[in-house]
Amino acid sequence: MLEGKWKFAIIHSLLQHGTLRFKALERDVEGITPRMLIKELKLLENHGILTRQAYATVPPTVEYTLTDCGRSLGPIITAIEEWGLQNQAVISSGPVQSNN
Repeated sequence: MLEGKWKFAIIHSLLQHGTLRFKALERDVEGITPRMLIKELKLLENHGILTRQAYATVPPTVEYTLTDCGRSLGPIITAIEEWGLQNQAVISSGPVQSNN
């Protein structure tokens, strides 16, 4: 359910900022295309990780908010982020050479 490059970045953005509009999410998740963002948001909504609220405005306004289930991922994402920072030197040095 959380596989891929973008889902963690989207969830992390919503954890940091709360409710965001589509364009704000697009700006915050660096490198994602609008098409990919739409796809990932639909999948996260279908799995109950976030909710989508559309407003009848011109132009249409759509906001995304994490559900309780989505917010419960906060400690997990924080732990992964901390692990990445602690092991940044090892990770960025490339593959470990085997002695076999």
